[in-house]
Amino acid sequence: MSKKSTNSTLKFLIYTMVFTIIVFIFVLFVVIPGIKEYKRLQGEHTAEKRAKQALQQEYGTLQKHLEVVKTNNQEVIDIFFQEFNSTSFIANAKKYFDDAKITQVASDSNSSALQVYQFSADAQAQNPTRFYEFVKTLHAYDGIIKINFPITITTENKLLKINFHMSVYSMQHK
Repeated sequence: MSKKSTNSTLKFLIYTMVFTIIVFIFVLFVVIPGIKEYKRLQGEHTAEKRAKQALQQEYGTLQKHLEVVKTNNQEVIDIFFQEFNSTSFIANAKKYFDDAKITQVASDSNSSALQVYQFSADAQAQNPTRFYEFVKTLHAYDGIIKINFPITITTENKLLKINFHMSVYSMQHK
């Protein structure tokens, strides 16, 4: 073997060693941390995917439950969206009570579409029959009505004094 071929073989071996060292350093400092980062991100992605699936499943369950509630309570929902007529309500109430008033409560910003009315009534009677008749008419009335307790019934000079308050709920129609 000649000196020239030994010299070129030696250069080749040195270049190969340098190349191997550079590749090793590249793998050590670039590829391995990249793989670790990839595995970490893959784990986060998997956890987020599971959380998303759990939320979608819960959403589906709640959506089904909402549909069941809507189906079972469609009549109440329809009544809620009917327009409330306070003048006819007062006209009906004055048939049963001496003093009947209704006022609209100012709605807060969270539920601006909701209208709330406060109804108060005072009456004097020999027996509470007129009060019970009025309560019966509320069942036929188109509106969501809540009788607020306590209902005050006192006796004075052989007459019953009845005082009570109600809330009426409706959606605001534009």
